Amino acid sequence: MHARNVPFCLLWGVAVTSVRIRIVLASVVAVGLVALGPVATPASATAQPATCSTGARTLGTPGGHLYPETGNGGYRSIHTNIHLVYDATNNRFLPGNGVELIDKATQCLTSFSLDFEPVSSDAVAGPDLVVGSVTVDGAPAAFAFVRPTYPGDPAGPNDPNPAAHQVSQATPVGGPQHNPFPPACSPELTTAQATTPDIQDGEPCPANKLVVVPSRPIRRGATFSVTIAYTGRPGIHHDGDGDSEGWFRASGGSLVTTEPVGTEAWMPLNNFPTAKPTYDFYDTVAKGKTAVANGDLVSLTAHAADTEFPTGSVTWHWHSPAPIANYLVEQSIGNYKLTRRTGATGVVFYEAQDAAIPAAQQATNLAVMNLQESITDFESQFNGPYPFASAGVLIGTPPASFEEEMQTMITFAGGKINTSLLYHENMHQWWGDNVTESGYDMTFYKEGLASVAQDLYTAETAADRAGGPSTAAGRAAFEASLVQRFDTVYASTSSIWTGAPSDPTPATLFSQLDTYIRPEAAYLALRQIVGPTAFDRALQNIQRERGGGNIDEAQLETAFHKVMPNRSRACSERLDAFFSAWFDTAYPSGGGINRPQLTGPGLTGPGFYDATGGCR
Repeated sequence: MHARNVPFCLLWGVAVTSVRIRIVLASVVAVGLVALGPVATPASATAQPATCSTGARTLGTPGGHLYPETGNGGYRSIHTNIHLVYDATNNRFLPGNGVELIDKATQCLTSFSLDFEPVSSDAVAGPDLVVGSVTVDGAPAAFAFVRPTYPGDPAGPNDPNPAAHQVSQATPVGGPQHNPFPPACSPELTTAQATTPDIQDGEPCPANKLVVVPSRPIRRGATFSVTIAYTGRPGIHHDGDGDSEGWFRASGGSLVTTEPVGTEAWMPLNNFPTAKPTYDFYDTVAKGKTAVANGDLVSLTAHAADTEFPTGSVTWHWHSPAPIANYLVEQSIGNYKLTRRTGATGVVFYEAQDAAIPAAQQATNLAVMNLQESITDFESQFNGPYPFASAGVLIGTPPASFEEEMQTMITFAGGKINTSLLYHENMHQWWGDNVTESGYDMTFYKEGLASVAQDLYTAETAADRAGGPSTAAGRAAFEASLVQRFDTVYASTSSIWTGAPSDPTPATLFSQLDTYIRPEAAYLALRQIVGPTAFDRALQNIQRERGGGNIDEAQLETAFHKVMPNRSRACSERLDAFFSAWFDTAYPSGGGINRPQLTGPGLTGPGFYDATGGCR
C-alpha cells in the first residue's frame, strides 16, 4: 500500500527567521553589451603564463549548423547553486537574485564564457535582465556580452569580419557566393506575435555570450566559483522552428520548459547537453507561493515581512544529487498545489497542479498523474532500475509549445495531461535525462526511444486484453502490436524518409517524422534483429555504463553490436548498414525503394538475416 498524497503544510514545520538567503554581492563592475571585439583584460591578468588562454566560446563542431552558439570550453561544470528571489505577481527577479557556478578548469584560463540571453527580440515575452556583478572566487571580475563566432573560426572568437557572427539555418550563411562561413548561431523565429521581429538568416547573432575575465588567470585543474547577480524579467527563447521555450508566465507565477536552449532566457549557464552539473535550488518567494524544481524538497524556511515581500516570504530548497543537462533544469513558481508520497521501491513521487485549473480537470489529471509509479515500474522492465531518487509531474496552465521531460519533474502545459505522453516523458528519465545526448544532432536517439515507450504502452494494453502478459496469448498480442506499429510506419510514402534523423536543422530538430517516428521504427526493427531479451540487455548496459553522462551515435551503435546473436563480420557490417540507412540517410520522396532496405525478422521489408540466420 502506498502513502496517500499529503499537502506539504502537513509534512514540514516552517521555522520563522528574518534572514533571507542571499548571494553576497561584490562591487558592481561595468557591463558592456558589445557586438564584437575583445573583452578588456585587467592589468593584473596581463602577465600570464604562455600556456594560458581564453576558453572556447562554443562546444559546437566546425561546420555545424545546429545551435552552434551554445556551450563553452575550458572548464567542466561541477555544481550550480541557484538563488532566485522572485516576485511572482510581477514576474521579476529582485535584488539578491543570482547563481553560483562551481566549475573545474580544464586549461589555464585568462577568460571564459557562459550562455545568457539578457534581452530578446520579443519585447513582450522575452527576457529583460540586467547583470549587476560577476565575481570569481569572491573577487570582482570584468565581464561583457559578445556575439558568438562560428565554431572553428581560424581568426578566433573576436574575428573582425561581421559575417563570422551571423545567423543561419544551414551552412554556409547566405550561400557560398555571398558568405563562405558556417553560421555562428541559429535563427530565432517568432510566431506568437506577428509584430515581434524575427532574427533571420544573414542577420547578426544576438550578444548572448557572457564573457568573464577574472582578476588573475585560473590555473588548469583548479575548481573555481563564479557568482552572477542579476535582476529583471525572465522570459522565453524562440527557436529556429518558431517554437518557444524558457520561462513562461503563468497565473501567479511561472512554468519552465526549456528544450533545447531556453534555460539561458532566465539564468546563465554552460548551455550544452554534455554540461551536467548537480544542483541546489534556493527559491525565495512570497508566502503562499510554491516553488517546484528538480530532485527532492529539502526544506522550507519562512521569513518575516519586508519591503520586497510585505506579507512575508518562504525559501524553498530543492536538491538534485544527480547531474542535470542544460535543458532539463526545472524552476516553476506560482500557485501550485504540491503533494509528496513515497512509492513501494522508495522513490519519492511529487505531483503539482496549478490551482487555476478547474477542479474537475484537476481530478482527471490526478488520475493520470497517479499512474506514474506503475509506468515507472513497467518501463524499468526494459531499461533497468529507475535512475533517480525522486520522480514527479507538474501541470501548468500556459499554452507552452510542448510537454517536456524535465529531470524528475515532468511538465505538462495547457492544464491537461495525457497517459500516452506520460509514458513518453517518463521514458526520457532514462533516455535523455540519465543518459543524455552528446549534442543536439543526437536528439533523435532519445526521442525515438521515448516514442517506443508509447508503443510498449499500446502493446501492454493489447496483452491485457488478450489474457494478460503472463499468458501465451498475451505475450503474442504484445509482440504482434509492435510488429503492426512498425509495418504501419514502414508502409508510409510521406516525407518520413527525406530527412536524416542525425542531420537536422533547427527547423526540423523536433520534426515528428525525422526525430520521433523514423527512429522509433528503427528501434522496433532493431529489437527484432537482436531479439527482445538482447535489446533490453543493451538498454540496461547503456544505463549502467553511461548513466549520469552522455552518449554519441557510435557509442549507441556499439552497445547493440555487443548483443548481436550472430557477431560474424558479415552481420556486423550489415548492422552498420542498418544504422546508416535508418539514422544517417536522406532518401528521395515516394517511399518504396526510397527508404531503408533493411528491416528485421517478421517485419515488412527486406529482412536482415538470410534463410540460415546468417548475413551472407
